[in-house]
Amino acid sequence: MFQGRQGGPSTVPPDDSQTHKEILHQPAVWRAVSREIAAMAADARQWVRAGRFEEMWFCGAGTSAFIGESLSVYLNERQSAVRYIPVPTTELVAYPQRLLRRGTRRLVVSFGRSGDSPESVATLALLERADAAGLHITCNAHGALARSEGARQRAIVLPDETHDAGFAMTSSYSTMLLYALAVFDDVPIDALEGRLNALADAASGLIAAVAPLAADLAPPQRVAFLGGGELRGAAHECALKVLELTAGQVASFWESPLGFRHGPKSLVNDGTQVIALLSSDEDARRYDADVVDELRSQYAPEQVLTVGTVRADADLAFNEVPRGWNIPLYVLPAQLLAVAWSQKLGLNVDNPFPDGNLSRVVQGVRLYPPPAPKVRLFGGMDVGGSKIETCLFDEQFRPLQRRRVDTACSSYEELLECIVGEVRWLESQARAPVDLGIGLPGLVDYHSGRSLTSNLPATGRPLREDLMARLGRTVAIANDCKCFALSEANGGAGEDAETVLGLIIGTGVGGGVVHRGRLVLGHNDLPGELGHLGIPGRFVREWNLPLLACGCGRVGCYETLVSGPGLVRLASRHGAPECSPAQIAERARAGDAAMSGAMREWVTLVAELIYTAQCTIDMDCVVLGGGLSRIPGITAMLAEAFQGQRMAGREVKFTAARFGDASGTRGAAMLLIQS
Repeated sequence: MFQGRQGGPSTVPPDDSQTHKEILHQPAVWRAVSREIAAMAADARQWVRAGRFEEMWFCGAGTSAFIGESLSVYLNERQSAVRYIPVPTTELVAYPQRLLRRGTRRLVVSFGRSGDSPESVATLALLERADAAGLHITCNAHGALARSEGARQRAIVLPDETHDAGFAMTSSYSTMLLYALAVFDDVPIDALEGRLNALADAASGLIAAVAPLAADLAPPQRVAFLGGGELRGAAHECALKVLELTAGQVASFWESPLGFRHGPKSLVNDGTQVIALLSSDEDARRYDADVVDELRSQYAPEQVLTVGTVRADADLAFNEVPRGWNIPLYVLPAQLLAVAWSQKLGLNVDNPFPDGNLSRVVQGVRLYPPPAPKVRLFGGMDVGGSKIETCLFDEQFRPLQRRRVDTACSSYEELLECIVGEVRWLESQARAPVDLGIGLPGLVDYHSGRSLTSNLPATGRPLREDLMARLGRTVAIANDCKCFALSEANGGAGEDAETVLGLIIGTGVGGGVVHRGRLVLGHNDLPGELGHLGIPGRFVREWNLPLLACGCGRVGCYETLVSGPGLVRLASRHGAPECSPAQIAERARAGDAAMSGAMREWVTLVAELIYTAQCTIDMDCVVLGGGLSRIPGITAMLAEAFQGQRMAGREVKFTAARFGDASGTRGAAMLLIQS
């Protein structure tokens, strides 16, 4: 047994400290909350899913920050589009610009025992300015986190017995971590109670195993905790617990097992205790074991202790609990050792700093007003063959200034100059450079800006690069239909949908797909180019439809019969005189047999096209734009026809564009924040 700096084994005096009671009470707390955590998790999971977040920030100070360190590593290993990011509030408050940056659906998850620390209060204030939602997990029903209000904020308040009265966070740390796992992990709701009870059983056995060690092991000069992966945050918490409860008299360190070799190992001397947290991942544990073997060969073997599962043959072993959920078990021995060492050093375990230099809830932090937000303006440009529409938007993408000019495009050089001229107009209105996005007709490579278009002299040209060279800053370029879809999915008619198909039907047929607020670009920026799918053969045979050449080079594309000119072709087949799509629809409503037949075929073809899209992208909302979307009652007609063709399942919403023709410029303005 390692002797420590006192020169021999020592006996821990009887402990009636509140901190020790709170540590020992953890298994009972977990069993108690196991009976109520399912309802909380089900409700919170539903709320989180509804937010369609792309990033989850785990925030807190000190011990609360280490919860996020462990959770983010564990949760990021899952196959998920959501990114979990640990962001200490001690950094967030000093450097708030990252939170205030727009363009990402972000949830800030705040952990706080009291919920009243200066950093917690400052983070709440930042949330009021940020485009982010807040989920607050706290042990104090009366703290600022628990009392936070707002449509995009929610608080989860833990039972009173988790609100540690002692100086150090123990039960509050472990139970907040477990509540977060219940919300964000994939464990079935009905399995949560069993998971927590198994954890409590393992903890009870571990407490019994640590007790004799805590009684015998004298305080070392130094202690190093080693943990990798999700246990890196656990090692951080172990080190802090010892440092706090021994009032710094035991110098504590933390590092990953492999990282320890790269310099930090130099702290090991005869008075150092090393405690390695052995991963429950068998592959990772091989590296942990190598470091342990190396240290035991170079120093006294008893200077190295291991914490881990029974299967890992650890010195301080606990029964198997699924990975991630076993994090509190790795910290439990450090909590008990820290209490024992604190007592042996003659300290007040519940208040190791009687002079008040450190306090249970951090005080004395001067909060400065965050920097004034920089006004960010966005410019959107919809470049067509005859007109360019340019609009200046604020950060909420509300239009500030708008104008339309003729497109000067007799040559590629003239087109460049025309676009640059519109950018200069934007800058004159904004009195500063603006973030610029441009929508173009035709096929556009989002990454290079090269386009294939019939009505602009830019085909094959590096339009994006040439504009950036002239303007001296980044420019985003995309297909105009994709800009339309992006706009309508963000604050438009498809705002509440998970996946939006923006479908423009006018002189051509095009569209874009937006999932959780972001454009789906694919390999060649083709998602949404539905007009160039082939018309099904059964309609060609049944109605004797013509197979016409399309501008894309193919034959029989939907665009040839579903676009505005296509509807006119359908009407002419029924012997109707040539007229506009709006006139065709009007006469069909008046009972004209020929026009009614043409409209019936057109609506059926469009509904079939949308059904094909459903089988590939499974959207929950279709937003219609373009000239034919203005036909009275068109969304209801298409929804009814779609009902007869779709597979069984949940309804698909059909709606007209909220921003109409202006969605092109609005979506173009959003392109840069998509990058």
